[in-house]
Amino acid sequence: MKRRDFLKRASIMPLVARSSLLGTAMLTNIKKAYAANGKSLIVIFQRGGCDGLNVTVPYGEDEYYNLRPDIAIPAPSASPDSALDLDGFFGLHPAATGLYDIYQKGDLAILPTVHYSNANRSHFSSQDFIESGMANQALPNGWLNRYLSSSSTNNNNTIRALSFTELAHSLQGNTPVPTVSTLSTPNDQFNELQINTLQKILNQSVSNKNQAHTLIHKHGKLALKDLSNLETFTNITYTPENGATYPDTNYGQQLKNIAQLIKADIGLEVTTVSSNNWDTHANQGGVTGDQATKLTDFSDGINALYTDLGSVYMSDVTILTVTEFGRTAKQNASLGTDHGNASTWFVIGKQVNGGIYGTWPGLMPDQLYKGRYLEHTIEFTDIYADLIKNHLSAGENLPFILPGGQYQPIGILS
Repeated sequence: MKRRDFLKRASIMPLVARSSLLGTAMLTNIKKAYAANGKSLIVIFQRGGCDGLNVTVPYGEDEYYNLRPDIAIPAPSASPDSALDLDGFFGLHPAATGLYDIYQKGDLAILPTVHYSNANRSHFSSQDFIESGMANQALPNGWLNRYLSSSSTNNNNTIRALSFTELAHSLQGNTPVPTVSTLSTPNDQFNELQINTLQKILNQSVSNKNQAHTLIHKHGKLALKDLSNLETFTNITYTPENGATYPDTNYGQQLKNIAQLIKADIGLEVTTVSSNNWDTHANQGGVTGDQATKLTDFSDGINALYTDLGSVYMSDVTILTVTEFGRTAKQNASLGTDHGNASTWFVIGKQVNGGIYGTWPGLMPDQLYKGRYLEHTIEFTDIYADLIKNHLSAGENLPFILPGGQYQPIGILS
């Protein structure tokens, strides 16, 4: 294999391998060494644009039912096919029982009108803006990577961040971050000889004048280190605690992997997971249908993670869910919804001040943004600022992590 081809393959290699690749590498040298005072942030991105109006249901507003005669969620009642009442005005979709359980415990903050001004309704642009941490501007690095770059740990064996499936834009930047599918995914691309060859290549000296070579060496060495550190988990049978049952989906297994790594005390500060296929242009459904199926997986997975970690770990863990935009207030002719504006984000944790946040803008024609979309009343960067300052204890670095200007405190976290 040519050196160039080998390095090209290495740049996209999965970072979890079978034990045959690197022997019996164990985590005995990994210490609990968090730069964030032992805190961990898990970010779940609902990619595709989740329809927040059918997640946090404004059943107290008659116009909601006028706009959605076929897909609206019925107001709370004795029927299981009705919204789960939150406060007499809002209710959760009946498929979101897992989240409702957390809400009743006081550990769920619901933010039904999150977005940014002059919003873009492109999936790609909006995801880039939100993961950049900058409204209407896609930066080359992400807000979570800038957080990692603004603080450090003295333990070289610590795995501070991990991105599942693919490297999220929020974790792209100067601090290298490994990517995995699941901890049990075997790696058939490399054998032991190839790994040894890669190690030899990366141990060669490199000129500081060649930025590309420097980056390859930096990221490659981190990849091998994390490959070794994570490898031990591929052969460990993990049993969730407290009766937690994860969905038997890739998303569910990734959340279970996160619980396993947090309990292993490897120094995990930031993790990203994607929940895909929220783009419900057609056949969205109401109580049942495509969105309800997705919500069951989404909600049950979060509840399993919350339950598995228990009160001790969840005192140091916060889960944030985000989506790039909501949907049109009015259903379309295909019994779905189109790209919109504001949507629901959630924040979960034992240190979270549970409740519903933000001013409700209303759904009447003169209250809708551009006459079609739910108006936003919460800036997404304000949520980030709350988490950075009050959870990750990096408030002094806010101007670097979120270079957009002033932030209004929301008070989500104690």
